[in-house]
Amino acid sequence: MPPETGPEGTRGRRIAALIRHGEFPRPDQMASAHLLLPLTETGREQARQAAQTVHEWADRSGLEIDPLIEASQLLRASETARIIASELGRLRGASFDVEDRDEMLERSLGSCANLRLDEISRLLAADPRLSPLPEGWRRTPDFRLPVPGAESLMQAGARTAARIDASLDTIPADDTRDILRLFVAHSGCLRHAAVVKQALEADLVSGITMDFAQSIFVERLSDGSWKRIEGEWKKRDTS
Repeated sequence: MPPETGPEGTRGRRIAALIRHGEFPRPDQMASAHLLLPLTETGREQARQAAQTVHEWADRSGLEIDPLIEASQLLRASETARIIASELGRLRGASFDVEDRDEMLERSLGSCANLRLDEISRLLAADPRLSPLPEGWRRTPDFRLPVPGAESLMQAGARTAARIDASLDTIPADDTRDILRLFVAHSGCLRHAAVVKQALEADLVSGITMDFAQSIFVERLSDGSWKRIEGEWKKRDTS
C-alpha cells in the first residue's frame, strides 16, 4: 500500500507485529488464560528466534523498528518481549524498551481463572441458576462464561485491538518513516483483535491458532482496518 498523502505531507506506513509468547509449562487440562508461569528454556530460545525473524523481515521490507515494545502483563508474554528487546538491541545496535499493558492480557475467565477445565464444568453445573456449558465453549468467539469478571474472546480481541490502535496513534502523523511496532501477547486476544479489525475472517478464527513466538504482521490502512501482509495463521490440530 502506498503511503498516505495530504496537506501535511506524506505519512509513513504503520505496521504492527502481533507476536505470541514463547512456550511455557501449561498444566494439562487447564486453560492458559491468566496462569502466572514463566517461559521454558525452549520458550526463551523461541523468543530469541522471533527477534531474528523480525529483524530480517524489517530489513527486507524497508521498515524501521520502533524502540517501544508493548506486552501483556502476564509473565510469559512480558518475558518474551524482554528477550526480543535484548536480542534486537544486539542485532541492531539500538535500545528497545518494553511496556507491560493490562489491555494486552489474554481473555479473562473471571472467577474461573486458573481452574482445570473439568472443574469449571463441574462447578458451573452445580449452580442451579445456570445451564450446562455449550460444547466447544472455549473456542466460541462470542461466548462468555457466566461468572464475574469473565470475557468472551471477541471482547478480549476488541480490548487488544483498541490498545494497538491507540499505541500506533502515538507515532506522530507527520512522521514520514515506515515504522514497525511490536506487540507481544497471546494467541486468543491477538487472533480476535485481527477479526475486530478485519484482518481475519470471523468464520475462520476458531479453526486457527498461532505457534509459540510466531509473528503475524499487519498494516493499519487509511480507513482504520488492518491488512495482514506477512505471516500465516496456523491451522489448529483437531485430531
